[in-house]
Amino acid sequence: MREENELRVMILVKATPVLTSQLEESMCVAAVTLDANPRWIRLHPIPFRDLADESKFRKYEEVVVRAIRPTSDRRPESWKPIENSIEVGRFFGTERAWSARRERISPLGERTMCELIEFNEAGSGPSTPSLAIVRPADPPQLLINPRDPAKIRESQEIAEAIAARPSLFDDPAIEKRPLEVIPWRFRYSYRCRTDECNGHKQTIIDWEVESLWRKVRNRAGWEDLMRRKFEDEMWAPTRDSVLFVGNVARRPWQFLVLGVFWPPDQPLQPSLLQ
Repeated sequence: MREENELRVMILVKATPVLTSQLEESMCVAAVTLDANPRWIRLHPIPFRDLADESKFRKYEEVVVRAIRPTSDRRPESWKPIENSIEVGRFFGTERAWSARRERISPLGERTMCELIEFNEAGSGPSTPSLAIVRPADPPQLLINPRDPAKIRESQEIAEAIAARPSLFDDPAIEKRPLEVIPWRFRYSYRCRTDECNGHKQTIIDWEVESLWRKVRNRAGWEDLMRRKFEDEMWAPTRDSVLFVGNVARRPWQFLVLGVFWPPDQPLQPSLLQ
């Protein structure tokens, strides 16, 4: 039997839930350890909507979880949470120019996207990074494109089938709503800081991008409202913004944008990402 480990982490990213053909709905979470040697952690799968209320967590919240190494995922940061083992702790706020967050994220360092792709072309391995911080050469552009209608219908059918299945955590008196399938694909287009970079276009899977879309979708010019947030606000000159990125287990050379870290561009000790 695989050995369990207790992980104490700060949540950095909650990805949009994924629907599988096995009628499962799960979330992938990226985090940083809260110990003397901060390192990346990936927690997957997490059935977030089925968690008990006291186990549901926010970004930048402390979480203690028991986990084991997955047998089918060779990425060094990956852990499989043990059911019912999540304990939520303190919240790391934005006081003093996000210092509590920055002090823990800064030691992770930066990579360029071109080198990450090169590292992973031969496949995943114990020394091959699959989670990283990337600093674009210039502010990224938000691309908004419609998803394929056939794939939307397929995802909607899976979502409805999953919702119809009882969960161990479900109250039978409460109807579980199907996960809403978003008909749009959101991507960032940018160049990394490799001199010969030809540019990258990567899907954004941060739950926040879909949450914003739900808030603005019925407003006139909703695309501009989303660009105002994910271009103008997050990448303003007053911000020291970087990307959290992670790859796909079955296609390790393919990376996704997990989220944006956008603290104020102010001096801090320890300073951010030197």
